[in-house]
Amino acid sequence: MPTLFRGAWGTVIAASLVLAFAGRANAADYTLTVEPTFPANQIREVYGPLITYLNRSTGFRFTLRVAPSFNQHWRDLRSRAKTDFVFEEGHFFDYRRQHSGFVGLTRTVENSAFVIAVADPEIANQGREGIVGRAVASLGSPNLGSLLVFNDFKNPLAQPELRGISSKWSDGPDLIFAGDVDGALLPTFLAAEHPALTEVWRSREVPGRVFSASPELPVEVRLRVTQALTNLHQDPDAFSVMHELRTERLVSINENEYAGLERLLVCSIGYTSP
Repeated sequence: MPTLFRGAWGTVIAASLVLAFAGRANAADYTLTVEPTFPANQIREVYGPLITYLNRSTGFRFTLRVAPSFNQHWRDLRSRAKTDFVFEEGHFFDYRRQHSGFVGLTRTVENSAFVIAVADPEIANQGREGIVGRAVASLGSPNLGSLLVFNDFKNPLAQPELRGISSKWSDGPDLIFAGDVDGALLPTFLAAEHPALTEVWRSREVPGRVFSASPELPVEVRLRVTQALTNLHQDPDAFSVMHELRTERLVSINENEYAGLERLLVCSIGYTSP
């Protein structure tokens, strides 16, 4: 190639690289807040594939944010701690929507439900009555599962003793077999993976987990992220993301289906009605 053209192409390539670098450097930064359903040293690994996908598919830069406990997640929600996007269960979303104006983008296609499972046949034979007064491992309150338990076992003298000693849902079965508790509160998808346990109580189903966005974000930003989330299951690398999120796909959301779920939080410290 003549020197003149080599020089011209070199200029074009250099300019393209500069523009590409500038585009990355100027990419908007956004935060994604998630529930503390895993220990701090594991949760970034769990959500890493999602963050990578969102960065690649939207052109934005996402930073994961997670509170150290459900109590802190609830406190941050009430104080309107700044965040751009959130992925959480429906009771939190409904409260956030009604108090802070967050907008639902997508939801998991699966509804959310929980069970209490035991290993002891004598307890299992008694059904839900067998778990009353017994120690049940759980994540900290006010996680959705614990609120659904207390919403069903309304008599405080006839409730299971929920202990917020699990750092992730999968700790529950281990704590049962170690003899530390009699039962475990588990999402239904996880309970199905432990055939050695017997279900003695099942919650009602509520609409699934929600990705939502701050009302302060430009509409075009929300639309780009919504499109990325709804197309996620079609991505060649989707399996690792969907596996960690424990969902088959993300679908459009009808916010009316979530109306009233915030009432599950009514007995939680700091609750205020919309």
